Amino acid sequence: MFFQSQYNNTSNKSTNSLYLIDLSSPGAAAELTEKSYTTSDSNPIWINEDIVAFLAVRGSPATNLFTVSVSSKTITQVTNFTNSIGGIVYNSAAKKIAFTSSVYQGKNMEESAAERKRIASNPSSGVVYDQLQVTDWDFYVKKEKSQLFTASVEISNSSIKLVGSPLNVVSKYTGDFGLVPHDYSFSADGKSLVFVSEIPSREVAWSTETGAFTVPSDGSEEPKRHNNDYKASASQMAFSHDGKYVAWLQMQVPEFGTDQNRVILLDTTTGKQSRLIPEFENSPTMLKFSSDSKHLFLVIPVEKDIALFKVEIATNKMLRLTEDGSVSDFTQISSDNLLVNLNSFQYPSTLFILNCNDSAQLKKVYFENEKALENVWLSPTETYWFTGALNEKVQGLVLYPHGFNPEKKHPVAFIIHGGPHVSWNDGWSYRWNGNIFANQGYIIIIINFHGGNAYGQKFTNSIINNWGTYPYYDLMTGLDYFLDKAKYSDSNNTIALGASYGGYMINWINGHTDRFRALVQHDGVFSPISMAYNMDNVGFMQFEQGKPWIPSEREVAEANNPERFVQNWKTPTIVIHGELDYRVPLTEGISAFTALQRLGVESKFLYFPDENHWVLKPANSLKWHSEVFSWIGKYSNMTNWSW
Repeated sequence: MFFQSQYNNTSNKSTNSLYLIDLSSPGAAAELTEKSYTTSDSNPIWINEDIVAFLAVRGSPATNLFTVSVSSKTITQVTNFTNSIGGIVYNSAAKKIAFTSSVYQGKNMEESAAERKRIASNPSSGVVYDQLQVTDWDFYVKKEKSQLFTASVEISNSSIKLVGSPLNVVSKYTGDFGLVPHDYSFSADGKSLVFVSEIPSREVAWSTETGAFTVPSDGSEEPKRHNNDYKASASQMAFSHDGKYVAWLQMQVPEFGTDQNRVILLDTTTGKQSRLIPEFENSPTMLKFSSDSKHLFLVIPVEKDIALFKVEIATNKMLRLTEDGSVSDFTQISSDNLLVNLNSFQYPSTLFILNCNDSAQLKKVYFENEKALENVWLSPTETYWFTGALNEKVQGLVLYPHGFNPEKKHPVAFIIHGGPHVSWNDGWSYRWNGNIFANQGYIIIIINFHGGNAYGQKFTNSIINNWGTYPYYDLMTGLDYFLDKAKYSDSNNTIALGASYGGYMINWINGHTDRFRALVQHDGVFSPISMAYNMDNVGFMQFEQGKPWIPSEREVAEANNPERFVQNWKTPTIVIHGELDYRVPLTEGISAFTALQRLGVESKFLYFPDENHWVLKPANSLKWHSEVFSWIGKYSNMTNWSW
């Protein structure tokens, strides 16, 4: 059971609806809730074999809880809150649900909805802040916070009903108000919940300190923190099915949001904590216990893939279960099998059954988009290695163009990843999909330069205070290596594109080489100095490039500052930015465009008033691709798709 998003380009509307697959006889998915562009259904969970609970906006502006009967398709509204809820989970042993909802300190859900309405009616729109954080990703931080609630339920007439009022289980927290629980789940008996939350404080804009908590599901005690010895980020907390263990991912370096995730195991009987797979150098991003509680399943970026591993708790023995592609989610469906959501450059989200004892057994059970993509060119992913910065091996990825002919010369699109502490994986995306550019006739080159998270923590850490040095060396060296070896690539017809840190690198490239015919800079950093003051989580840039009010640290930021080299800019560049991007604020994009215009460099500025750090709305995505293809096509003498 899953929800699927669909977009209608005629009406410019999107919707989510629920679907069901019978794994005993895989075939077409059955529609569980009717597709409608006036409703949107998401977050489906099983209550029992016939009842599915889900979240939807149906008939009221707030997101509420609904159920649908698998047998009759009858939809029942369970709640009618004026406060939206999110992230529902259910425990059958305790017959309880848990969810989040944003409330004001000391107020319940309905009181908070009334308070929000009162504030909105105030004739003055002024908001006073006496501490950071002011913005977060794409919104201004408010006094209301997302809290964790539980409610008992009764099963009745192919639906459920809530018993009593929802209970805020973190309201007894004695620290500053503002725990925002996420990654939460019930214990097997439903008596407890685990969750992680940033620790509220005046330092939240530069601190990454995250607490790993347990709390009684009846809210009878305050949340208990289990990682007081750590002042860094924590995530992915979970109970084992036998209740013996709690596990989570824990970073160790304060203020560094991409430190290595260590796998911490807590014995709930003794309180003893230990670290699993301490010798493994890569950083897991997801964990779940096996049904027998003897193993942990971990999702870990490894070179070009995001792979699924199985770890035996008693021995630390690791087994890699998937090879090519990127795992986005999974669930155990029997003692031997997992249902895995896998994707790659060649296919979007696809469901497979995977034998968790044998990585060779991977069986496709559902691929919704097979017919839609049957006539679309989807290049296989090739890789190559070269010696990059620090005399270390660096990996490159290659996709080949539609109509590829090794006897001809093809233009090259050089795509630079963001982060910078992520690596480019063999995975599907409709935003930065290499095969979309390959379909326009370009050879696609992607370099997983120093700083990425799929090659060990030392590789990740290497670019702190070195944003403009090692990555640039890797990128230029890796591109030269490919162009020299691949005689079918046109070394005189290359263009470069990048977003976020990739946009920073586009600005850096423009000041250091004129080898590219055109550049695409999306939401890129213009000045680390200004970013250290105006981005949402200022601690990130201050950790990476230094605190600019300290002279010795400012020197580091200035050495890696693209703004210092704008006098060298001469390559035609399109700059793209979203109004709601508070991670890399709009002024960074306008500054880059201003420099280009004042220097007389051919340039355009594409502005989205309703987008954040990413272009998420389908029509805006079409506009983005049309403008980008037009720009790079103009300078590479290619006729590209337009909208």
